[in-house]
Order: sequence, then structure tokens, then C-alpha cells
Amino acid sequence: MKFVALCPPEWLSRSAVYQINPRTFSSEGTIAAVTAELPALREMGFRIVYLCPIFEEDDSAERTGWSDRQRASGTDNPKNPYRMNNYFKIDSEYGTEDDLRALTEAAHALDMKVLLDLVYLHIGPNAPILGRHPEFAKQAPDGTILNTMWHFPALDFTSEGLREYLFCNMIYYIGEIDVDGFRCDVGDGVPIDFWLEARRRMHRIKPDAVLINEGCNWSYLLQGFDSSYCSAWHDVLYGIFTGKATMKDLTDLFGRLDVKVPAGAKLLFDIDNHDTVTDWPERFEVLAGHDGMELVEVMTYLVDGIPMVYAGNELADTARVSMFANRFHPGKYETTDRHATADPAARERRVTLMTELNRLKRESDVLCYGRMEWLGHTEAEKVFAFARVQEGKRITFIGNLTGEAVETTLDEQPGGTIILSNNAENHPAGRVTLGAHGYLVFSEE
Repeated sequence: MKFVALCPPEWLSRSAVYQINPRTFSSEGTIAAVTAELPALREMGFRIVYLCPIFEEDDSAERTGWSDRQRASGTDNPKNPYRMNNYFKIDSEYGTEDDLRALTEAAHALDMKVLLDLVYLHIGPNAPILGRHPEFAKQAPDGTILNTMWHFPALDFTSEGLREYLFCNMIYYIGEIDVDGFRCDVGDGVPIDFWLEARRRMHRIKPDAVLINEGCNWSYLLQGFDSSYCSAWHDVLYGIFTGKATMKDLTDLFGRLDVKVPAGAKLLFDIDNHDTVTDWPERFEVLAGHDGMELVEVMTYLVDGIPMVYAGNELADTARVSMFANRFHPGKYETTDRHATADPAARERRVTLMTELNRLKRESDVLCYGRMEWLGHTEAEKVFAFARVQEGKRITFIGNLTGEAVETTLDEQPGGTIILSNNAENHPAGRVTLGAHGYLVFSEE
């Protein structure tokens, strides 16, 4: 018998998470610029915004304390959002604490939730707290501070003082700023008992606040976390579009998840995030083209889990962005053009597709509670087909992951009404024709 995961609150289960790295979200690069966009995001149906770290960053120019990726970016930017100097201060690059409070108040007025990014595995090498409490970092026998693989001091969770310090940090943002939870960077690198106590304290103030683990230790879903990343999803999809993975890799992924992930878990599925847009040779939007990106967006919303949309995906954004670039150190990189809404591809994505997907996610009991069922068909190497099923209701997806037209025959005729489609035709007797990256979505709700 499988163990059962924590049940996340419905506001998380019925929503997409919209990820924002403020420094690349817009040319302004500030919290206030994000706040200004909240009404437009809400109009598209987004109910959750998650901000990459906005806390005070170490600004040392000493490169031995930079991550390898930071140095390789060529931006010469000493500030890395994941190398903290002070967890309790907002970095001036992004604005002020009052700006964050204003964002949270504006989001709540729009019935939206706000998640912040916690980075507790490591800290910046010049963090004042380490000067006062060197015991908060792991140390060699000779007293030398030990670093993580990113060259930042590793925090030592055997220190009760460190734990109290970080609990206070979380509770401050929950209680004073009124945020709704946290995405926890490399969360399963931190002991589970820390997160259990953090969750207990957090829920005393806000019972429906959530924790999302950027990790794949699925046992953390049993007690500490409401969701965990499924990074293999975007890895396999990117591999399929670059010819380095196959449809079998995609179906095998779900086979592994079915065996290893606790029952009822809601994993987080994304296409882009701040890491992928920084590290991949091409953005998914460029690699897949408009139709291919639309296809994988639909898939990501319909599989059993929580979709995450990276800022700009809803605008068909092709800007070359990097988490290490900002308006002060742009290097060769760009920011998302929030004003490109008149572009036909951006308008179609924003007005038609994302709005409808967010509506479905919010309103559909099948997408919230339904189990996954695989559909048999004649083109297993090209077509991805499944249904979400709950109490006799179904939502069926059939999609072509290749750049060539394909015709396939399903073992049984999909029922219901076609509610989403692109470059595809439905025929009698279970036969469908799918153009390049074409798809059909049927609903029997």
C-alpha cells in the first residue's frame, strides 16, 4: 500500500503558480513593477504569484565566492539572488519592504496569493549574521567554514540558534507581510524536522499557508510539503524537442512517479523557470515555436499536478534572459517586454489560451481530483494521449509531439465536446488527424 501525501489547500490545487524573477520580469526590475501588472495577471486567471528571492544579496566582487554559473554568465554582476546577505531585508535593487507589503495587499485585494522564495541551504559569505554567529555555518575541525557546491557557506542545522533565527524569518513574512507561503530552494537539502516545525509555527498564524519543495525527496510530501517540483517533466520535454529523448522517456517518467510518489501528491510541473531560461541553449519558446509551446502549456495544465508558468510564457516571450543579469549589469541579456501585448502570438496566448486554461484549472473538479488514465492508440512514438477521470466525468488530451502531421486511431472514440484544439481534426471511429504539434482536448463534464 502506498503512503498518502499531504493534501494541499484547494487554492493551490486549483491554480497555476506564476513565477516571477523581478529583475527579468520587466525593464524596471522592481517589486513595484510587478504590483502594477497584478490586475492584468488576474484578468488572465492567475491566482498565485511566486517571487524569486528579493532579499538583500551579497554584493562582494570577490569571485571566489561566486557560483560557477554566475561567473560564466559574463554579466560581471556580483549580486546573485540565491546568495543572501540578510534574509530580513529587501534588496534595494527590487525596492523596499513597504513595496513588498503593497504588493501583497494588492494581490489579496484581487483574491491572489503571494509566495516568497526561501534559500536556507546556504548563505552569502559576508552575511552579518555569520560574523555574530559563526556556528550557524558548517565548519571543518580547524574552524574553516564549509561551502556548498555553489561556493556559498553551508548552514548548519544542528545549531538550535540557526533554526530559531530561520523560524523567526519565516514567521515574520507570514505574520507581518502576510504572504501565503514559500517555495523552498533545494528544500530536501534541509532536514525534514526543520520543515515540520516551520510548518507547525506557520500554520498557527495562517492555517492554509503552503510550502513547496524544489526537490525530489518524495518522502517530504508525507508531512512537510504541499508540493514538490517534478523537474524531470521539463527535462524530458526539452529532450523530445531537441531529439535527445523519446515518447517512451515521457511515459516511463509517469511510470516511475506512479511507483515512487505518495498517493494523492500534487507535483509542480513547469516548462520554463529561472534556471532553465538561464541554462538552456535556447528558450523553449524559440525551440518549440508558438504551436509547440502551446501544446506543452496545455499538457502541463492537464496532467495531474500543479502547473507553473514562468513570467513571459503567457506573452510568447522569446527574450534571452538570465537570472544573473539585471538593469545595472545587463551583459548580453534582455528583459521581458511587458508591453508586447499587441503582437498576435502574444495576444492569442494571453487572451485565449492562458485565460481558458486558468479557468479550467480553477473550475474543473476533474482536473483537481481526477486520476490519470492512459489512452491506447496507434502512434505511441509520436502522440501523447491520456484522460483525467473523476466520478464518470472525463477530460481527454491527444497531442502530437512531433513537427510532422500524424494520423492515429484511438482504442475508443473520445466522448464529449472539444473545448481546446489547434491544428487538429477529429474523425469517426476514434481516428484523429494531428498537424505539427497539433492537439485536441475533449470534455465530458
